[in-house]
Amino acid sequence: MTDKSRNKRRPSIYLSPPLERVVDNLGERHTLSQRLATIAERYELACSQPPELTEAERQLLSTTLSGSLLEPLLIKHLDAELEDSDADDDSALRDLAARVREMSLAERVAMIESLGF
Repeated sequence: MTDKSRNKRRPSIYLSPPLERVVDNLGERHTLSQRLATIAERYELACSQPPELTEAERQLLSTTLSGSLLEPLLIKHLDAELEDSDADDDSALRDLAARVREMSLAERVAMIESLGF
């Protein structure tokens, strides 16, 4: 195994506050690798069925999010971000914002992930 492939399998990671909480709550039977793998599998499952969007909605959302830092607060208030956007006509943005407002946070994340953000 080369150093490069070994480093891919054993990356160093920064423990952001959410990851610190994961570490702090590790059970005696779990390693950090096991716990992160479980979380990643659940995240993949949650993102496997994003809400369906029309091509026009995909374009509006992509334009609105382009260049944005997609932090949790933006995802939580994505409907307001869409309403404040100047990406297209106000009516289309209001309609999409209304749809997003009805979505759970998990659906919003899955939708954003489906767009590659």
